[in-house]
Amino acid sequence: MRRLIAILLMMTLALPALAQDRPRAGLMWNRSGLPATLPLVVQTLPGRDYAVFLSPETGGDPVMAGYIHGGQFFRLLVPPGTWVVRFAHGTDWQGEDALFGPDTKWTEVEEPMTFGASVARKHGYIIRLIETEGKVRVATAGSLDICQGLTVTTELEERDENDRQALNLLPAPGLQDLRDDFDTFPRSDFNRLPTPGLRRLDIDLDTRSRVCG
Repeated sequence: MRRLIAILLMMTLALPALAQDRPRAGLMWNRSGLPATLPLVVQTLPGRDYAVFLSPETGGDPVMAGYIHGGQFFRLLVPPGTWVVRFAHGTDWQGEDALFGPDTKWTEVEEPMTFGASVARKHGYIIRLIETEGKVRVATAGSLDICQGLTVTTELEERDENDRQALNLLPAPGLQDLRDDFDTFPRSDFNRLPTPGLRRLDIDLDTRSRVCG
């Protein structure tokens, strides 16, 4: 009996790690301490999933990770800086430590990528991965700039009659009280100046983004 238990235990230890449910597509974590506002778009083919990692140009652990479902549109907002971009890929996700298990393969963009922003432009990248002869490689890696414009909308609004009547009751400095000489007239007719029709200017500011031409 003990021998049977030992054999079963050895067989269990020899089994590969079981695949886990793959994460949802998008950001996995951001440990950079910086705001993520700059675009990274990745195009992939179906058949395998990808985990993308951004690491400092000077070396060290990754500061950001995202998960990509192969063949689906992927967009990730990343922090400013110069980053080394690497992709782990495979078919059976086994967690952040094991990634895709022993069959995990890696693909790296050759040159570090610099993400930045100015007043009216955000500078990011679009990467296209393809598979040839069973190997994943970077087909293209180009700039993706987002231009930002400020739209100002104004609207002139007439104030209603109640507002005008209320403001007509405001005191008019420098006028003498004429009520004693003209008792038949209300005091407000002589101690108040009529106000002209009132208007209010509403201003709306709207920021719109588009891919720069």
